[in-house]
Formats: sequence, structure tokens, C-alpha cells
Amino acid sequence: MSPAIGSNLSLSVTNLNSILDKNLTAYVLAAGAAGVALLAAQPAEAEIVYTPASIAIGPRSSIELDLNHDGVNDFLVSRWLYGDGSHLTIDQQTPANGILAHAAALPAGVRIGPKGAFVGYASMASNVTISGESFSDGPWKDATKHYLGLKFSINGETHYGWARLTVTAKGGISATLSGYAYETVPNKPILAGQTSGSEVSMAIEPQEMLAPSQLYATLGMLARGADRLAIWRRDETAVPVA
Repeated sequence: MSPAIGSNLSLSVTNLNSILDKNLTAYVLAAGAAGVALLAAQPAEAEIVYTPASIAIGPRSSIELDLNHDGVNDFLVSRWLYGDGSHLTIDQQTPANGILAHAAALPAGVRIGPKGAFVGYASMASNVTISGESFSDGPWKDATKHYLGLKFSINGETHYGWARLTVTAKGGISATLSGYAYETVPNKPILAGQTSGSEVSMAIEPQEMLAPSQLYATLGMLARGADRLAIWRRDETAVPVA
């Protein structure tokens, strides 16, 4: 009887090991599949794409700003002349795009995101010479390495970015673009001047920035008279003519 009992015991152990092996294999496969699914479900890590630049905007010229280098112009920064005056503007290139706080010259650290008020077209700076005296106005008339807050569309989703410029208006406008960046994650804010890393909590909210005064139109009227007022009351979606 002993050999038969030993034989049955050996057979039972063998069957048990086989069942355990199958269950372990199935568990490993299931865990692996779950891990792959979990990794696939993780949101894309935030990434800021920064592009350095050194581009001067000449008289009667424009810069076509393509923030994400997809071949589609997102904004147009133009320097155009009228009579004895000059004017610097920024214009959206699609209806989904916008400029934060009427093109305020933002300091570094301002949060650019969904809470901001964006417009389609804005005046940045203007200058006029009257009787040999130069007059300048606008949020960018004496701005060194300040930032435009921007929102634009990529495949129907909203992204936020900034463009850094230096502008002087006294004696005639001169402007230089020195870099721009955008956040690759849709609807995620970016800080003005931020080139990498995550958004920090110590940021200036957009509502803390004051909208520019309506005085910017007065230089145009001084230069060309009341008939030129229409230039300043233009539709926000119109493209400035150099």
C-alpha cells in the first residue's frame, strides 16, 4: 500500500505545482497588461517649448509669429507709419487666438492662462512728431524685455504662451523680438518668461494688471486729425496695413 500512497502523493503535488504555475503565469500577464494600460493612461508631462530669437521689426514691416513651428502663423506684430507718426500693433491670425490684457507689457512671473482677458487686436506703442517735438504713448513705449501674454489653438485645443520684446518709442518706434515660448499641455497656464519646469505658485494674476488707457488714440488724432480716428476704432479682427 505504501508505494501506491507515495505515487498518489507525488501525482497530487505535481498537479498542484502545475495549477500554481498556470495561476502565477496568468497573474503576471494580467499585472503586466494592467501596468501597460496604467502607463498609457498617464497624462502627458508638461513641457514648455522655448525659442530664442533676435529679430528687429523695421519700418513698414511685420513679424509673423508661429509659436509652435507648425507652419501656421499665430500672431502678426506690425510696425507701420502714418504721416509723421509710427505705430506698433499685434494682431491674431485666427479667431481662436488672443492677446492678454490688451497687449500689456507684462513683467516676468505673470500667469498667462484661462483666467485672463484676451483680445484679438491691440495697440502696443505709438509715436508722433509735432513741430519737431516727439510724443509717445502705449503700454510698450519704454518696455525692455517685457512679455506679451498669448493664447492660441493647436488642433482645436487652447494653449498659452508668451513673446518677449524690447520697444522704444521716443523719436520713432523701434522693436526687437528676443524669444517666445508656449506650454504643450492644453489649457495649462504658463508664466511670463518661463522657459522650463512647472508653474510656480508665486505668480502675478492677470487681473492684477491694469488695462491700458484709451489715451493711445490721441497721438493718431494729433498727427493726422479727426479723420484718422477711424484707425484706432478699427475692428479687432482686421489686419493693419503697413
